[in-house]
Amino acid sequence: MDRISDMPDCILLHILSFLPTKTAFLTTVLSRRWTHLCHHLQHLHFDQNQFRNHNTWSDSSAKKRFLAIVNWILSRHNAPPIRTFRLTCDLNRQSYEYTAEWFIRKVLGTNLEELNLQLSSICCSDPKVAIPNSVFSCTSLVTLRLIGGHIRIPSPSAPSCRYHLPSLKTLELYNVEISVGILEEILSHCTALETLILGYVRQSSVKVQLSICFPSLKSLHFKSYFGETLRLLVIDTPSLKRLDIQVELWFHEIRVRNLHNVEEARINITKQSFVLEFLVELCRIRILELGSSVFDCLPEVPPHRIPEFTCLHTLELTVMWCLDTRYIMNMLQKCPMLKLLAIVFSISLPIMDPDPSPKWEHPVKVPTCLASHLQVIKIKGYFESRDDRDFFAYVLQHGLVLESLDLQKFSDWYFRIGT
Repeated sequence: MDRISDMPDCILLHILSFLPTKTAFLTTVLSRRWTHLCHHLQHLHFDQNQFRNHNTWSDSSAKKRFLAIVNWILSRHNAPPIRTFRLTCDLNRQSYEYTAEWFIRKVLGTNLEELNLQLSSICCSDPKVAIPNSVFSCTSLVTLRLIGGHIRIPSPSAPSCRYHLPSLKTLELYNVEISVGILEEILSHCTALETLILGYVRQSSVKVQLSICFPSLKSLHFKSYFGETLRLLVIDTPSLKRLDIQVELWFHEIRVRNLHNVEEARINITKQSFVLEFLVELCRIRILELGSSVFDCLPEVPPHRIPEFTCLHTLELTVMWCLDTRYIMNMLQKCPMLKLLAIVFSISLPIMDPDPSPKWEHPVKVPTCLASHLQVIKIKGYFESRDDRDFFAYVLQHGLVLESLDLQKFSDWYFRIGT
């Protein structure tokens, strides 16, 4: 204990920065020096679950006490300015005395690098947290995460408001409500963005278009909740390495360009033309996952329209009830360097007899990967069908470098076939 006390304040503050804020403030019982240190913390992490009292959690006053603690700490915080602020909590009318908007304004400053708000509420009628426009002109901000159905991004409060986020590298908006046209306006001022996560962003019923065009973007995760409101989605990201896109059929048009550097992607789109547009752009990819929505449309595509993936070494296909061997073999023909194939049944415990698998058709040509590169095949949630036996026999016969064929049945019974 004496050795720790002999350390200078800067080192002790650095140590405390790695602890949850509640744990850091527990050190205040040691001496006044630790109290002084805690009021100079630059990294504040508040998680309601860490303050949970199981004896009184059913009482809404417990949530109110948590926000009162946050309020007390922020009110007594001293210089230097806060660099990280994370808040995870439920909001309700009883706890709204200490508003999240006040917390945000308190921590905003020229040194703030990370703002992470995860706000939820059990009651849909509870007030929504309006994010101040000043957040989107914080030039020091590197990471901004706004998560929760009770977060709202309003239109600028005045014509003079200007968005400016030159340092922002990570932006996550998940299940938030945003005024129409504001999202693209904000994105246009994130010139250094590297990671973008947009999930179930709610806009008005006015049809809009969204352009994701960043020369610096490396990771993009997009889940649609625009319904019929998104008329056009444009993706132009020449530096992108990771892509995860789940788009509903309601989109009118998608345009994709410059995805030639993507190494890993997950695609789950219901419309055939959109799927093909992405696959053509992703022909140099290394890891590819095609979701259950793709299974609804891609097996009907003529094989010549599917591009060849010359660098792909890992492929995961999600299927529905049946093991569509035609779909699988068509994909194998397009992946000459494939080393690992995973097939996942999206519904592992059928409530009725599954549709029979398409009748096995012996390929005219053995897929190149099966004879020279494919080492592992994994099938998860498999529902056994007699019609699949010819497929397994073919794979075992022609898989010259195959090391394992792993089957996980829908009953969670594992067995292994070795070669």
